[in-house]
Amino acid sequence: MNKKLLILLFVLASVKGNETLAQFSLGIRGGVNFAQLKTNNTQSLGTNLQQSLDTKTGYAGGIYARIGTKIFIQPELIFSAKGGSVNILSNGTSKPVSIEYTNFDVPLLIGCRFGPLRINAGPMASFTVSSSGLDEELKKVSSNLGESFKNASYGYQAGGGIDIGTLSIDLRYEGSLSEVSALSSSNINFSQKGNLWQLTVGLKLL
Repeated sequence: MNKKLLILLFVLASVKGNETLAQFSLGIRGGVNFAQLKTNNTQSLGTNLQQSLDTKTGYAGGIYARIGTKIFIQPELIFSAKGGSVNILSNGTSKPVSIEYTNFDVPLLIGCRFGPLRINAGPMASFTVSSSGLDEELKKVSSNLGESFKNASYGYQAGGGIDIGTLSIDLRYEGSLSEVSALSSSNINFSQKGNLWQLTVGLKLL
């Protein structure tokens, strides 16, 4: 009799554990980006691109899904406006150029909950939707240059958050693992990597 009871308790615990692992939620989140671009350049065409530490404020918004409770997986689809600036030195004069670009970001985060608090991190793929600023300035120097922003780039996100009922607040750092913008030819050579802090508010819908 005791053995049957132990087996029954084991089965119930297993079912309970599987229900916990399979817990699914869906929501939306949106907020602001505080972004910078790191520029590497070799002088060419009499022009030199220099690093600027100016921060560009943008926005982010999209949907997320969360699978699991204490340990969870969180895929997202976020439309994100980013940017930065660069100083263009040409013929002894310096000109600051503001750069803007928009992406569809697809992070895949793995996280852990501690009560209402969360930590999460994971890889991210970004797909460029539009860009402006730098390409227009470079084409003034050479009309033969193509678009510098890549169609896809890869990075990561890491941060934490807090859940209060159906609301959530997240603060994350986003870094680049590959260049978001680059040109390499006989007359010009440069690359850029982006990084940002992102603060968002989310609402659980399901």
